[in-house]
Amino acid sequence: MYAAEEGGGWNVGMRAIGRALLANVPLPFGPILELGCGGGAFAIDLARTHPGVQVVGLDLRDAALIFARSRSQQVTWLQGDLSQLPFAGATFALIAALDVVDQEGVDAGAALTTIHNLLLPGGVALLRVSAHAWLYGPHDVAFGTGRRYSRSAFVALVRRAGLTPLRVTYANSLLAPTVAAVRLLQRYGLLPFSPELYQEGTVHRLVAAALELEARWLQQRDLAWGLSLMVVAKRGGASTISVPSKQAGPGKRAGEVIQ
Repeated sequence: MYAAEEGGGWNVGMRAIGRALLANVPLPFGPILELGCGGGAFAIDLARTHPGVQVVGLDLRDAALIFARSRSQQVTWLQGDLSQLPFAGATFALIAALDVVDQEGVDAGAALTTIHNLLLPGGVALLRVSAHAWLYGPHDVAFGTGRRYSRSAFVALVRRAGLTPLRVTYANSLLAPTVAAVRLLQRYGLLPFSPELYQEGTVHRLVAAALELEARWLQQRDLAWGLSLMVVAKRGGASTISVPSKQAGPGKRAGEVIQ
């Protein structure tokens, strides 16, 4: 399952967009964390683009981690829940959370505050959520999305968590009009939701090509509309913000990652 998922056009293209958004962002020296790493493809990308830096991939699902471990030993793969992470504060230079804080059952505000607290001063978060609440429908239910966000609402949450947005852009834009039309038809019961659509090879190739073109555009410019909202945000100071959930266990030093 994870092999097909990670090789799908959407995943391939969105990883290219993630790399493009991080390409020119200065980071402090320190480990890197991907929350909700799934089969591990983006964490492996981060290990390749940041040689000599420890990369940690964390996911809740056994199957995801088994597959990820079979793909790479260069990444530290850990099992954990977003609400009870096994890390000390001010540990990571970069945290990627792609389609994580918008998932069903996740308190986005608490999750973003946790991300802030786990970052080193000057550390960076790469965030992706689903955009436009009016598009919420069967597709989102099938993929576990709890909420779609407006740009202003999500940026406000990011700021409230103590993070400073460096860049805010949409992605998944070129095919957005067609996809949005399909999603709206599904939402109002005029078109059935069909998982088979996501297994079609021609669709994968078309989506990958469109998103990789967007990635090249995003190296220099933002996109004004799309189905995904992406934020690159920075932790500015050394202060820690209180979060209503358990944090790292005792005995962890800043900069130390458990194995």
